[in-house]
Amino acid sequence: MTTYQFKQVDVFTTQPFFGNPVAVVLGADALTSSDMQRIATWTNLSETTFVLSPTRAEADYRLRIFTPKGELPFAGHPTIGSAHAVLESGLVQPHDSQLVQECQAGLLPLRIEQTGSDQRLQRLFVQTPEVKVSTVDESQHAKIAASLQASLVPNTLPLRVDIGPVWLIVQLENAQLVHSLQPDMAAITCVSQELQLTGITVFGLTETEGSAVYTRSFAPAANVPEDPVCGSGNASVAAFLVHSDKLNLTGETYVANQGQELGREGFVHVSVSRAGQTIEIGGSSVTCIEGSLQV
Repeated sequence: MTTYQFKQVDVFTTQPFFGNPVAVVLGADALTSSDMQRIATWTNLSETTFVLSPTRAEADYRLRIFTPKGELPFAGHPTIGSAHAVLESGLVQPHDSQLVQECQAGLLPLRIEQTGSDQRLQRLFVQTPEVKVSTVDESQHAKIAASLQASLVPNTLPLRVDIGPVWLIVQLENAQLVHSLQPDMAAITCVSQELQLTGITVFGLTETEGSAVYTRSFAPAANVPEDPVCGSGNASVAAFLVHSDKLNLTGETYVANQGQELGREGFVHVSVSRAGQTIEIGGSSVTCIEGSLQV
């Protein structure tokens, strides 16, 4: 058996046991894909990541990302949490507060933003892969509304956003309606399978200080009924705002709030470039568990 360093990191929070947890296995080059999938099923978190030596000279490290059911080319909170774990463990050193992650989605730049005099007080940001946005046939709208058990906003079409994970983005009239959702998970699973989605992310504009939108992400088809604080889901909301010409509602830089229903509140910092239509998401992370795995 081989021993591997293991961390469990809460992402999009500065407080342990809030935000979204990700399991990170460091120095995982000797693990097979089957090993990784078995470990991801065992942790039973929305994602488990494996840090490997890079295969491209431009990268600082390589990352593979697994849900309990399969591998993803990219995901937001696993990327941020894994970068936190890599830096904390001293496996890599940043260059001018920059890192480059290699993953199935390609080479992704990360940057480090200090939030205080203590070097440990920092936010990590990743520029997402290129986003592909498409409309959904109108015949599906009734099914989508029924699965959420909510009315869709008139003249605001749901959009299918492919960012590695594929999210159907639905805007509701306000954050209060998002909070009150009691979705039909079986129906969301059916919609997800029909439209080849990871799941459905719903958002509404807030009237509270400190965040512009409140978000919830449902992915029962991927064995994740509700993701606490979803990086790729919130990046997809930003793509929705750009595509729908609604970015003026939030501004090019804003904060998204998520996770209150699960007792794991977190905050995702979002930045959108109108000119290049690039999207960057980021936030704080904190390590909750450190140990080792024997495989």
